[in-house]
Amino acid sequence: MNLLQMSFSGAALITVVVIIRAVAINKLPKKTFLVLWGLVLLRLLIPFSIPSMFSVYTLVTHSISSATLPEVETDYNIPARGGLFVSTRGMEQPPADISVSVSIWFIVWCAGILLAALFFIISYLRCLIEFRTALPVHNHYVEKWLEEHRLKRRILVGQSDRISAPLTYGIFHPVILMPKKMDWKNVKQMQYVLLHEYIHICRYDTAKKLIATLALCIHWFNPFVWVMYILFNRDIELACDEGVIRQLGEKSKSAYSLMLINMEATKSGLLPFCNNFSKNSIEERITAVMKIKKTSLLAVCVAAILIVGVTTTFATSAAGSSREKNIISDTNFSDEEFEKLLALQFDGYKEMSVSEFRNKVWEIIDTEEYLNLLQDFSKDTALYEQKDNNEIASFLFYTLEPLTAERWQTRDFGGYLEIEYQGDNAVLEYVITLTIQNADALTVGEYNTAYLGIASGLQDILQGKTQEQLRNKTFMEEVIHAEIEEFNGQWNTDKLQISVEYFYMPLMDFDTEKGGQENIQEEQEKRSYPYGTEEDYRSLLNLKTTDYQSRTVADFNMDLLDWANENYGRMERINCDAAYNDFSVDLNKDELSFVTLSTWLSGTENAKYVQSNYMGQKEEDPCYNQYLASKTVKEHGYGAWCDLFYQFSYHIADKKTLTVGERDYCISNMINGIQDFWNETDMEEMLSMTKEDIVSKLKEIAAGYSNNNITITIHKDSVSFEKMDERNDERNN
Repeated sequence: MNLLQMSFSGAALITVVVIIRAVAINKLPKKTFLVLWGLVLLRLLIPFSIPSMFSVYTLVTHSISSATLPEVETDYNIPARGGLFVSTRGMEQPPADISVSVSIWFIVWCAGILLAALFFIISYLRCLIEFRTALPVHNHYVEKWLEEHRLKRRILVGQSDRISAPLTYGIFHPVILMPKKMDWKNVKQMQYVLLHEYIHICRYDTAKKLIATLALCIHWFNPFVWVMYILFNRDIELACDEGVIRQLGEKSKSAYSLMLINMEATKSGLLPFCNNFSKNSIEERITAVMKIKKTSLLAVCVAAILIVGVTTTFATSAAGSSREKNIISDTNFSDEEFEKLLALQFDGYKEMSVSEFRNKVWEIIDTEEYLNLLQDFSKDTALYEQKDNNEIASFLFYTLEPLTAERWQTRDFGGYLEIEYQGDNAVLEYVITLTIQNADALTVGEYNTAYLGIASGLQDILQGKTQEQLRNKTFMEEVIHAEIEEFNGQWNTDKLQISVEYFYMPLMDFDTEKGGQENIQEEQEKRSYPYGTEEDYRSLLNLKTTDYQSRTVADFNMDLLDWANENYGRMERINCDAAYNDFSVDLNKDELSFVTLSTWLSGTENAKYVQSNYMGQKEEDPCYNQYLASKTVKEHGYGAWCDLFYQFSYHIADKKTLTVGERDYCISNMINGIQDFWNETDMEEMLSMTKEDIVSKLKEIAAGYSNNNITITIHKDSVSFEKMDERNDERNN
């Protein structure tokens, strides 16, 4: 609950208490109103509340939404790990004028708090300085009275010529301060005054005023809170007056009222955090005193009912129904648009056949406005980010969108899994294809269950595997193939056909000898996908606009993600071409750079982005790795060689600030800098270097191309440097 919500609900509660006070101030025990004001303070100071079905806000919310919000079923079980290549678009920056207005409001609010706090603090300190000039009271009656009214906190009684009415200040060391002109011989008056102040001390009224002042400083902009502050202070005095009469008996009402008049208190300025006999509202106090009667059982019951009723009705928040708990905040849709989407989640939709569901949806959405809404919802970041833990978002992304799309009969769902060991990752990428064979017989629930069952099964494939198993590509492919065969037997029916394609990239073994490295490189060179086609590249190069380098990384990445989601296969084909630098399509220098650098980096960043959404974790930094061509030399039939594998990660401070051009410049220069170092370093010098020397040099290059927007990092465990000099062995022989 934000500040404005707290202030608004507090104002509503203050209004109710003021009305009750006006009607029943002299009919109910005065403590009733202190309890009600306590509820107000809790509402103003505590940023959360207990939901209640009896809350007035529940009634308001229900009256607004009950006619349009459908009931939500809650039996989704979305996989929590891995990632799906589902279209999404980053949320745009709020308009500048909104951001500026929010900032100005925050500054004004903070300034108001500071000014209000300074006013009260300075006023109190000025009073405190004056109070400390007070002298102790040496009076037989006062000393006897203090002896009879001991508390754990020691009470002091003083006198000052700078006040005109008795008052109390201090919480832990309370002081009753009397005016110097006090009639010390009037024992009856002394009794009333001391008892009145004693009740203030026992009830910690000074602390209550301090809390009320805190609420006033925070909500200084709310006029209702100022009304609360004034009336709360008055009711503290009224309750204290009532306490005196209850102890001394109703016969003392006239004498006590006369004492209030005879004190002749004059308003001598603000005395914050003090309890005094000020003449403010003296008429109200005298009237209240004269109307005090013995508390009846009926009055106590009415007071209790009022407190409970006000608490449950106005001091609680709206109860969240199963529907309301699933309403997603911060979407780009208006309430009306959101309700239109929710209207498509029909009662019992899972038992409908796919044909029946599609027909019912199309009967409703056969308007241009509705069709545009369906095209836009998948780009809403708030919806997308909650699709795995919110029933409504899950319905939109896993049921409505695939079954109403143009290619609804055959649908691809792509995803990946990743396990990290010592800076390297084992990655399983997959595409689940669902083909509806009989839309009249297949139910929506069966369609959802098949996809979720397969995705859930794939999630567990990499779990529990050892490093050796994850490095063994042949072993892992056998495991994956066996799992897919099981899926085929379980989920393939005459109503729905499924297929799963995958690509597995094993962990690298940095501790192998040179021959092992060559075998790994050889294994990597086996293509997993066919070459990209002319059509594939034409569609991708449409993103290579004249200004693409000046676009932010956030915007460009989202456009690339949308392109990838349109056809998962073409993305994999082009990625495979770029990974092996092996193209069947002619590309000029700029196009090649766009494909192998800009697109490659953004694709890697998108993978980390999607992964973070599915795993509910902070987005990891993307990585780049490369094997460099071996450096070799031969002498008299004997040779020497050096091999280098490196991996670096880079952190983008803000994707909405960093441009594609700046990112590409830093990363390409990092890659070229390492290549230049490798090419230009003399072989003999290279052979004399250790792995630590290499890592130090790579870190130096990384520092040279890092800035406030992008930071490149080299980890020692992500570098493999191997060398051998057979010439030395021959020379030694």
